[in-house]
Amino acid sequence: MADQANPQLALLAQDFEDFFETSLCGFVITDGEGRITRINQRAAEWLNSSPDDFSGKRFSDLLAVGGRIYFETHLWPLLRMQGYFDEVAAELADRGNGKMPIYLNGYERKADNDQPVFMRFTLFRASDRRLYEENLQMARQLAETRLDAEQQNAIIREQFMAVLGHDLRNPLGGIMSAAQMLARTELGAKEERLVNIVQSGSKRMHEMINNIMDLARGRLGGGIPISPVVVDMEKLLNQISDELIIVYPEVRIESDFNISQMVECDPARFSQLVSNLLANAITHGSSDAPVLLKATVNKDFWEIAVSNQGKPIPKEAMPYLFHPFHREDSQASQNGLGLGLYIASEIAKAHNGTLTVKSDATETCFTFTRFL
Repeated sequence: MADQANPQLALLAQDFEDFFETSLCGFVITDGEGRITRINQRAAEWLNSSPDDFSGKRFSDLLAVGGRIYFETHLWPLLRMQGYFDEVAAELADRGNGKMPIYLNGYERKADNDQPVFMRFTLFRASDRRLYEENLQMARQLAETRLDAEQQNAIIREQFMAVLGHDLRNPLGGIMSAAQMLARTELGAKEERLVNIVQSGSKRMHEMINNIMDLARGRLGGGIPISPVVVDMEKLLNQISDELIIVYPEVRIESDFNISQMVECDPARFSQLVSNLLANAITHGSSDAPVLLKATVNKDFWEIAVSNQGKPIPKEAMPYLFHPFHREDSQASQNGLGLGLYIASEIAKAHNGTLTVKSDATETCFTFTRFL
């Protein structure tokens, strides 16, 4: 058995020697005082010397001046205190090949009496890694610069929309006033039809401008501002429903209210939210089925839901439904900008509530919820 063990031990020792000398890492072993007792061929080659040249020298002698000072003042005390350190950046001394960047690990072995027996140091060549990290840092800085530029461009675009919307209001107001004055005069059938076209077109433009102003106000001002007052929610919802029935006389809007108390909200903004949801339900819902407006208000929460039957919202569109300028499909909101649901969600946030949607083959339902 002993004869078989000796060759195996010899083979293991040979394998260890080969690994120690030819590894891609540098290995250095010192005594308990930090004097080098052995250094492998790889580390010696990096220092343009032979292993015998370093016997008896302190480990810190391998390092460039800055690294030597840092080792003696920081790493050596740390090694004696906790027994190891790892991933420390340093440079090997310049011995004709130039300073070589490395990453350094250190480990101390102690005896039973807590005295150091030896120390082992592992050196990793860091040239490629340093270059990679520098390139990564440059790429990160470039990405941050591009992001800053894009954010600035976004602010400029939204400021432009705000200014444009504000400046368009004055001439549009004149057109709408002139159309109203013409509508009050005696007109022939052809002229009356033309005035109706001007009135309906200017009304759509007025809604678009208001939506643009709300978008800019929400993006640049940190949200849509509201002025809450105590409101009779049932009365408010009936007014909104009645207004839309006038605009869409062929559509049925059914109401189901369970309102037990007054609520505090901005009536104009909340009317805008519900009106957007109802108009959206009318536009995309089945013409054969009514739009359902449900409301529940009690001391714990209030909830407003608008549902319609018809084709479900495509699954791929759901994550972007409340994004600005989003349209459900190519046929949706041809006269609008795709801002209605975005503005409705912003109004919901301004009221400390949430706007959610569920859509399947049975129905599509948008729900505003606020817990008190």
